[in-house]
Amino acid sequence: MTDRIVELPEEQTELFGHDAAQKTLLELWNNKRLAGSWLFCGPKGIGKATLAYRLARFILSQPEKNEISLFGEEVQPASLDISEDDPVFRSVAQRTNPGLCVIERGLKEDELKSRQALIDAGKTLDPETERNRKRFDEIRITDIREAETFLHLTASANGWRVMIIDSADEMNVNAANALLKSLEEPPPKTVIILISHQPGKLLPTIRSRCRKLSLKPLENDRLIGILKAKAEDLSKQDLHALALLSEGSLGKALALCEQDGVSVFTQMISQLSDFPKLSVPVLYAFTEKVLKEKDVMRMAQALLLQWLERVCIQSQTQEGTEIFPSERQIMKRLQNSVSPLRLMEITEELQRAFADTDLDQKQVFANAFLTLQREAVSG
Repeated sequence: MTDRIVELPEEQTELFGHDAAQKTLLELWNNKRLAGSWLFCGPKGIGKATLAYRLARFILSQPEKNEISLFGEEVQPASLDISEDDPVFRSVAQRTNPGLCVIERGLKEDELKSRQALIDAGKTLDPETERNRKRFDEIRITDIREAETFLHLTASANGWRVMIIDSADEMNVNAANALLKSLEEPPPKTVIILISHQPGKLLPTIRSRCRKLSLKPLENDRLIGILKAKAEDLSKQDLHALALLSEGSLGKALALCEQDGVSVFTQMISQLSDFPKLSVPVLYAFTEKVLKEKDVMRMAQALLLQWLERVCIQSQTQEGTEIFPSERQIMKRLQNSVSPLRLMEITEELQRAFADTDLDQKQVFANAFLTLQREAVSG
């Protein structure tokens, strides 16, 4: 597989499949009608954050006044594209632009000290290290209040400020309430962008104060075409599997590709090939050897939950496309042994267990298969 094909949203030069959304934003900007508060929503990994940073770069790079053509008319931008060589592109990618503020879950105290030590030593922050730092479980009111001071500081070179909240779903109630006034009355020349994977879970007062922009997953054919260009060594079968596993999310597809997700998924589900028989030694060997890295474990957990949900749904519809040969047969073995209702309950139990950082996740993962086996035998 290709090394590091997954770029951070702020680093990406392209955005696939959201031309209509970009056109809407550009037209509003050119007509001086761009709203001050936005809610970018849709499934995770489809490009919401990429679009947010793309819009931020565009806004922060615009001159205070448009150029005038030979005919005395303003020359309006034709796209949101900004050259990689533009200083604004680099400063946004590094999150050092004075006109940009990004609100995420705050770093734990020891991580803050470690990060500050690097800065004080004049060292460049590694994006990969920054992405993997330990954070709090939610965006807190202190994160919002600290960020809101940004709205009252001197603006960037062209007078604009952009605040990105990624993701708004992670705000606790106090943080959400603290944000309300800024959303209702953003300062002049300010754009606040909330990114949400599940907008229905946000406070109604948050949703009502933002203009909503919904982004949809990519069609399979479009997604496969992009994957071909980014990872040329993928087989036709792998491309098909990645498209199905990622559910139209390019970000998820690239992450799966980087972590050999198709192979991990196939090995994982193949543990159930003789279900309800289960080889415990093979299961533990898989868990120890293949899932030894935390990122791969998290990926496998997410894929297992997703697959169990598919098993529940397809037990009712009897439809669905195979991700790998014999997958449908394995599904039928499970459907014939465990009721859909109990499968749903087990899936919910696993979701809670996977989220519990105090538990041994390798054991939790193995127990997931053992629980399915016990349920089949007892049923």
